[in-house]
Amino acid sequence: MKETAMLPTPHSPPTSPRPAARPDPVAVIARFVAELEGHAERAASAAREGRAVDALRAAGAMQMLLHAQAGTLRDALAAAQSKRVPLETRLAVRKALDGALAPLGRSVRALEAQARARQARQAAIGAALRAAASVPAPARSYAALGRMAGAKHFAVTA
Repeated sequence: MKETAMLPTPHSPPTSPRPAARPDPVAVIARFVAELEGHAERAASAAREGRAVDALRAAGAMQMLLHAQAGTLRDALAAAQSKRVPLETRLAVRKALDGALAPLGRSVRALEAQARARQARQAAIGAALRAAASVPAPARSYAALGRMAGAKHFAVTA
């Protein structure tokens, strides 16, 4: 039998991991703002309708969205300032930010105003209840009956 020499198998260099493609910063900002505005609208409508739990859940969803997207948003915002990013992309990111921040700011200010109005209303109700509780009631205790009767020393035993 004839022995065949084994030929070395060609080794391909290990494939280096490709750098992950960065998402379009304008799309990232637009998607984030759209989701955030949706949550803000749900919170505002729930607050208007007096559904405090639903408003709180929507506000919590806004906060969770911000927390979940923080890294991606940081990268998108860095693209607006990086000299390595083409000028037209930086300008598009800035334009997206300018267009998104104004309506978003209005939504947040509306939510804050509703929260302040509700808090003021609850404070007024609390003050009215405290004032009603501090008004002297008709003589309901033995001590009060004794004072009304003119007794100088009246002991109440239980």
